[in-house]
This record gives sequence, structure tokens and C-alpha cells, in this order.
Amino acid sequence: MNINAIITTLNAQMSNPGSRGILTFEEDIFSTLTVDDAKYIISQVGTAHLMRLPKKEQMFFEWLKEHHLLVWNDLWGNDEEEYLYTVGLEFLPLMMDPVRGFPICDLLTLENYFFVPDHLVGEEISFYLEAVKERYLKQETVTVAQLLVLEISMAPIDAWRFSYHHRIEFERVVKAIQDLKEEGMLLHLGKAEDLADFVSFEY
Repeated sequence: MNINAIITTLNAQMSNPGSRGILTFEEDIFSTLTVDDAKYIISQVGTAHLMRLPKKEQMFFEWLKEHHLLVWNDLWGNDEEEYLYTVGLEFLPLMMDPVRGFPICDLLTLENYFFVPDHLVGEEISFYLEAVKERYLKQETVTVAQLLVLEISMAPIDAWRFSYHHRIEFERVVKAIQDLKEEGMLLHLGKAEDLADFVSFEY
């Protein structure tokens, strides 16, 4: 399906009272469209609509519900069943990333573990990161902390997504975060209001 056909389909959904303002996409577009395509769709449709998360995202949040129920409740616990796993259409470009997706960055009742490249700090971080990249490219073993630094350097990511994608126990991820903090290489802001200045989705 080309972009114009997708836009036509979305416009038809918006004019249908039965959609209740929730737009849905065919699953294959999330692996075929680019971020620029997603931005163009938003420019034509606007952001005053909700979208249903793709299946890969729903699978992630079902995993979160099973293993980290308190986090899931903070995110979705107050949502009616009909609106479960729906987010603003402005998040569509993030869905194109095969690893990342809807970010966990504004928990209100729990500590956040969301990191962006600017959270990699300290005089040694550039040398540390280059060494990790070299090891990774050589397919040599890296530690959880090293892998986390590499992921953060590429794009924003939260600890739960990192744990899920790499199949690493969350406790080990938190330990790696603590170690990096103590070594002065990672800035950790646990409160949503402190993270706000670092969270930007400009499309």
C-alpha cells in the first residue's frame, strides 16, 4: 500500500463514527514505511487522533504486564479496554524502529529509567563508547553496561525495552545503570518532570 492510499484509508476511518477516533494501520506498513513516510502521513492527517499500537508493541506491553505489573499499571491501568494500547498519532514515526517504540519516560508513581544520548556524560565516556563499538564490531563479548551505553548512544531507550529486546534480567540492567552512575558516565533522572527537558518528539 502506498502512502497516498494509507492517507485515504485513514481519512475514511476518521469520518467513520464507529472508529471512535482510533486509527488502525495494517501491520506490514510498520516494516515497509520509513520515518520520513510516517512524518509525511502526520503532516497530511494531523496529530489530533489516537492510533492503535502495532502488534509488536502490544506484545512488549503484555510482557511488561506479566513481569512488571506496577509499571504497566502506571502506563495503562486507568485506561478503558477500548482505549488500551492507543497513543497519540504523533508517535507513529517511533513505531518504524524495529527495537524501540512507544517510550516509557513519564511514569508518575515509579522511578523512570529512560535515557537519551545526552545522558552519557563524563570525560571518559567517549573513549569507553569507542572501545565498546570496537568490541561489538569484532563480535567480542560485552557487558550489560557496555551494551546499554551502546544502545543509548544510538537513540533514546528505556531500561524495560532494553531488558526485553536483549533478554537480560531487569535486575542486571538496573545494576549496570547503578555502576555507570557511580563511574560518572551516566546521568539518571528518575522523575518524569526532570526528564521532560530531554524528551522531545518533533515531527
